[in-house]
Formats: sequence, C-alpha cells, structure tokens
Amino acid sequence: METVKFKLFLDVAASGSFSRAATLAGTTQSSVSKAVSQLETELGARLFDRTGRGASLTAAGRALLPRAHALLADVQSLSSLMADLTGAVSGTVRFAVQPSVSWPLVHDLLVATRARHPEIRLLVDDGTTHQIEEWLAEGRCDLGVMSRVPSLEHIESWPLFSLPLLLASKAGAPQTARVSMPFSALADIALIAPTAPNGGRMLLEEEARRRGMRLNIVQEVNSASLVKRLTARGDFCMVATWPWVAIEVASGELSATRIVNPVLRQTFCLAVGGRRPPSAAVRAVADIVRELMPSRGWQTSMGSPTLAARPASAVVRP
Repeated sequence: METVKFKLFLDVAASGSFSRAATLAGTTQSSVSKAVSQLETELGARLFDRTGRGASLTAAGRALLPRAHALLADVQSLSSLMADLTGAVSGTVRFAVQPSVSWPLVHDLLVATRARHPEIRLLVDDGTTHQIEEWLAEGRCDLGVMSRVPSLEHIESWPLFSLPLLLASKAGAPQTARVSMPFSALADIALIAPTAPNGGRMLLEEEARRRGMRLNIVQEVNSASLVKRLTARGDFCMVATWPWVAIEVASGELSATRIVNPVLRQTFCLAVGGRRPPSAAVRAVADIVRELMPSRGWQTSMGSPTLAARPASAVVRP
C-alpha cells in the first residue's frame, strides 16, 4: 500500500471533504476519491460515508485513524532521522501569518529559508487569527503566526513578540495630530475594524467594557488592504500595529499616533499544527522564525511608530 493513500485518507478525515482534501494535497478531487476508494478496496472496509455535505468517518474509518497517524509519523521520523544525519532538509512547509505582521517577517523568512534550506518549498498565505487556528487544526497549514495563543490543546505554540496598538488615519487628519491619545478618546472617533473575533478588536472591546465605554465602530471590513485604503481616503480611522501601516506612513498616505492610558499590546505567537508530528522541514522553518525575533532589527522598529528614516510630516514622534 502507498503511504500517500493514508495521507489523503487523513486529509479527508481532517477536512470532512474530498474537495478540501484535494486542495490541501494540490491535486484533483477525482484523484483523492480514487485513492481513498483503492485504500477501501485494499483494506476491505468502507472508510467514509459520502453525502452531499461532505464525508464523515465510518466505524472502520475511526478505527483506522490513529493507526494511519502512527504510520505516517513513522515515515516522517525516518525522513527526519536522515535529515539530521545528512544535514539536508527538504519538503513543503505551509506557513500562514496575519497581514498585520506579515511584512517584513515573510521577506526575512523567505530569504533565510532559501539560504539555509534551498530544498524546502515554502507556501505562504495570510489570514485572520481564527482562520489560521482552523487551518492548523484541519492540517491545512503547518505553521502559523497569530495574535493569540491557540485554544486547541493539540496545537503547540511559542510566544514571539508584543506590539502596542496605534490609531491610524489619513495623513494630516486631526485625530492623529498629537503625540499620543488616551483610549477614552476612541469613543468619539469613527472607526473601521474587522468583525469579531479578531485579536486587536478583542483587546479594544475588552478594555471598552472594563471602562463601561462604547466604541464607535461605524464600519466592519474583513480585508486588511481595504481597511487601509478606506482609512487613507479619510472616511474612517483604524486601530493597527506598526508593521501594518509602516509603508503607508512612510509614503505619506497615513499618519499614526500612540494609544495610551492604557497602552494596549497585542501579543503574537508561533503555532505548529498537531495533527501530525512536525517534519524536519517544518521544524527547520519554525526554528528560523524564532531566530528572526532577536536577530533582525524589524521587531524593534515594529514596536514604535518612530523610525529615523520616516518623514517627520508622516509620523507623530514621541
């Protein structure tokens, strides 16, 4: 029996869908269906109940699930053993990150991965914290940088960094004309924000509830690029971390100021999906992400809206 059939079986079991499993595997739905059917024939048991809404495990499928995980773990451990002995690491690693901290983290990660492990194929996607947590749980990504500790116990995580929240507006707008602004002032500012659950918004909502205050969120948009474009047009203000708006501040599209009393900090972590033991390639990329935190200068600059290279007209300096 080919191990790829067991991998596809696990993908279908994790996603509950032959089409989603095909997307995960980078193949067609018919190929996945054919491979699972062949496995069912070889084992002499039906593994899935197929319905119009997807696929659910049968009793035989549920019995096979832990054994299939163990089988693939053994195969991956052999690959990791050889990688440790030879120093050569290869394979595909699916990495997801929130847009608010994707730059320049993704750039530095790609450069370092190509230099150290040219045989690793790194696939990068961005998404919300909620999406990344789902992708990790379903096996749709291997590593994720997200703005809260995953709630699922089988996902391993490490803290990476913490960033203060800023208020951003169209350049020259009065809302960001001062060095800082108190949190209480947000009640009178028209905000655009993603829908909940969202890491930054949850911090704002929790502090507002603690103060008995109501935030003035007048528009909800779940696209990071659209939120910035709408803010740059001057219709709304947005609450953001520095890396999310650094390029627009430098170009003069946006300006930003610190939110104080209190300073709210958004903490980001690196999470590894736990459906299968991480491969040598996944471990290698995870090590690079963690090493980038202290060794690169971008984390320090992300923590402050003041950079020496930024034009004075674009940034409110402390």
